[in-house]
Amino acid sequence: MPRRPLTRSREMGWCSKPDKASDVAKQSGGDKPVDDPKQPCPLADANIVSIAWLDGGDSIETAAATQWVNLPQEDAWVDGTEVKNKDRLGMTPRLKVKFDKPGAHSFKAKLLAPTGTAAYTDTEQGRNGNFKYTEDEKSYTTEPDGTKIIAGQFQLVAGGGYKFKAEAKDSKGKKVQTGELTTKRLFYYVEAKMSGLSSVLSSTAVVDSEFDKHHLVLKELTALSITHQENIGDGTDSGTLSGNVDTAIDGAAATKAKKPYLLAVVYTDHLAVKNANVAISKQPVDVGPGKPNVVIPVVSRGLLAPNTVDTRYLWHDIVTGEGWLVEAKFYPNAGGETVIPADKVSYNGSGNYWNEVEVDVTALAAGQGKVEVKVNVVDRMRAGLALGGANQVCVCTRAWWANKNDTSQECVIIHEVGHKVGMVAEGAGNRPDAVATHYSGKGHAGDHCYKGCPAGETSYNTTSNTNASQCVMFGTSNSKSAFCSNCEKAVKKLDINAGW
Repeated sequence: MPRRPLTRSREMGWCSKPDKASDVAKQSGGDKPVDDPKQPCPLADANIVSIAWLDGGDSIETAAATQWVNLPQEDAWVDGTEVKNKDRLGMTPRLKVKFDKPGAHSFKAKLLAPTGTAAYTDTEQGRNGNFKYTEDEKSYTTEPDGTKIIAGQFQLVAGGGYKFKAEAKDSKGKKVQTGELTTKRLFYYVEAKMSGLSSVLSSTAVVDSEFDKHHLVLKELTALSITHQENIGDGTDSGTLSGNVDTAIDGAAATKAKKPYLLAVVYTDHLAVKNANVAISKQPVDVGPGKPNVVIPVVSRGLLAPNTVDTRYLWHDIVTGEGWLVEAKFYPNAGGETVIPADKVSYNGSGNYWNEVEVDVTALAAGQGKVEVKVNVVDRMRAGLALGGANQVCVCTRAWWANKNDTSQECVIIHEVGHKVGMVAEGAGNRPDAVATHYSGKGHAGDHCYKGCPAGETSYNTTSNTNASQCVMFGTSNSKSAFCSNCEKAVKKLDINAGW
């Protein structure tokens, strides 16, 4: 007669009582029935042994590792250095649970609350699902060999510096834990250098180091060369520049392959913005033979809100063929107008900072009235740009007619890459909550940080605010190369999973 198989009691962990004494005897190894009809079940004797992160194979485990959460689980991103295998990619790492005996053993597993970086707030988690890790405990059963691989079940978070452990518990309450898995973000960058520049940053080590502190690892690729442009001033200039960069990247297969996790750091000449046809004037003035030259300060409103009226400098020696003088005229009190020849109009200033126009009026007919000159002025000199809709940031190597030093360029690159990864966080979209010292506009274009300056300024575009500012994300170049204590919290939380 065939032996009846043992069956496990769900509640007690014992095998069921055999129906016949002969079966009892056979199970006990003799002809005489045993006194106790209950027999220990082999399944009940099994104990959970371990839970571990898998590391490149179903039988390869690691106690601790880095998880590059922004990169997809694809072979293309395995480089053998930072990324050793696909298990170290993405937000859902694989786990393996082992028992000390084969069989189908039930257990539960969960992620423990992460440490190492400030927890995401409820509002952050509500805006972005990548800010929320899997908190639920889940139930599993091992395969016949007493092991279980868990894949795609537990999500980490998109931020960097979060330290995760997983825990598993068997039916008897025994718990085991993994080692720590630390989240980081990795992306690539390539320097694209305009030909003919004389002051390109000598080393990006300071840039790399600052982002590394916040668990953003930047990997540099072989530099590219692009066509020189004298100035990037308007949308047409930017479009030309962006096209040149794209062409260079497309011509370098190894670089192109890193899209969409690739940024181009573009070194340019001037990034000056021209305010054209600004009218400056003085009245009443006396003109005619023997009369003194008329000197007019160069003052105009800025193009950025709040459009502050301030001293501006004449546009010169930035783009070949573009000068500062548009026209000059005299308007007599009696009516009419007289064109003043260009050779009668000159500039005054210190060095390249030309902030006065001087007009020789001795050739005009004697009279009184208004002298008006239309000029092109420098509205602002930008230190850098993050080109919207492109994977490109720009740093000027020349501003205000002078070469920029390494410190200035380091500051600009960190600032502009900061914009590309999502700073300054304003508490919208997929970004973290607003930085405490966030401001938008107010004399600068875009979102910036006023740490060190007074709150509530109408314009932060002043010398006193620049000098007081403490963060690399202030709205203009301030020679700072680090995120402030407010901004660094958001930098660690940023989600760059989509790339650029």
